[in-house]
Amino acid sequence: MLGCARHTAALYDRGGMTRLGPLDTVVDVDWERKRDDMSMAFVRLQGSSWECQKILATAEPNRHELVIFREGKRVWEGPVSQIEWGSDYVRIEARDVMYYAYRLIVRSPQDASGYDPKWTLVKYVKEMLTTEFARREAEDPPINVTPYIRGFLSPSAATTSRVRAPYSNTVFEEMDDIARYAGMDYTVVGRSIILSDVHTVFHQTPPTSEADFLGPVIISSYGLQLATFNAVTNGEGEYGVAGGPDDYYGLWETLYTATAEEGEELPDDEDVFTRQAESGLVGWNPVPFVVRLPDGSQLNPNGALSIDDLVPGARIPLRATMTARTFSMMQKLDFVKVHESAGSAEAITITLSTASKKDEPMTGTL
Repeated sequence: MLGCARHTAALYDRGGMTRLGPLDTVVDVDWERKRDDMSMAFVRLQGSSWECQKILATAEPNRHELVIFREGKRVWEGPVSQIEWGSDYVRIEARDVMYYAYRLIVRSPQDASGYDPKWTLVKYVKEMLTTEFARREAEDPPINVTPYIRGFLSPSAATTSRVRAPYSNTVFEEMDDIARYAGMDYTVVGRSIILSDVHTVFHQTPPTSEADFLGPVIISSYGLQLATFNAVTNGEGEYGVAGGPDDYYGLWETLYTATAEEGEELPDDEDVFTRQAESGLVGWNPVPFVVRLPDGSQLNPNGALSIDDLVPGARIPLRATMTARTFSMMQKLDFVKVHESAGSAEAITITLSTASKKDEPMTGTL
C-alpha cells in the first residue's frame, strides 16, 4: 500500500550483484523515477553501527552502487555519485543506471540511413546502448545493464535514418536529443532501461480522481507548449512536416533540427522526418495540461494507484473537479518522488502531463 511502506538500503559492487552489506540507521531516504531523464536517490545515515561503518569506510563513488528496498523489494538502484561525510552522519547520493551512459562516449559509427524499412528510434537506441555498453560489460564486474534494456513497439513508431560520427556525442546526449526532438520516451526502473515511442501505451493504470491525492492538486495549462504545426529538418533541405492551422487556436509553428538525420541518397527519407514531426506534436494540441502535487501533497495510500503503476510513461486516466472547471483527460506519468524519514510515513508525489490523442497499444517488444 502506498504511504505505509518502509525502506531499507544496501551497498553493492558495480553491477548490483555482489552485496557489500546493509546500511543501518537510515534516517532519510529519497528516490525518484523520471521520464526522459536520469533519476537520483539519497540516503542519510546517523548513528551507524560499527559493522556499517566498516562498510561505509570502503564505499567509493563510481565503483559501488546504492540499492533501495521498499518492503524488501528492490525499487531503485544505481551507481554512487557522491558521498558526504559529517561528524555524526554520512549522506550517499546515487544516480540511476543511465549514469553509465552519461559518462560513455559514442565511439562506434551509428548509421541507420541504409535500412529499408527504416529502423524505429527504439531499435536504433537499443542497438547503440548495446554496442557502447559492451565496453563496460567486459569489465570485472560488469555493469550488468544490457540484459535489462527493454523496448516497446507500436504500429506507428517513429523511424530514423540517423548518422552519427564517432566521438561526436555521449550516449546520454544522443538519447536526450532523440527524446526531446524525435519522438521517443525512456525511463529507468531498477536496472531496466525502458524505451518506447511517445505514442506507445505499455501500461495504463486504473482511473483516478482528486480523491486519489492528499492535499492540493494543481493543474496548469501551458500556452507556450501549444503547437499545431511541427517541422523537422536536417538543415540541408531535407524536412518533414505535420499538422496545420487549428480551427480554434489558429497556426502555431515549431521547428526542430535533427542534424544527425541523413537523406540525400534516399528519396523517401522525408518519411523519416514526417514521422518524427508527427511524434513531436504529441501532447501539444490542445493546450497541454500538467498535473503536479506541490510540497505537502501526496498520493492517497488508499487510492487507486500502486507502486507498480508508478512507471514514467504509463498512462493515467484522470477526472478532477477544480475551481470553475472539471477535467477529464488521459495523462502520462512524468516524475515520481518517494521520501521517508525516521518516525514519519512514506510520502509519494508525482507529476503528470497530457498524453497523445494518437496513443496506440503496444504490439511487441525488443
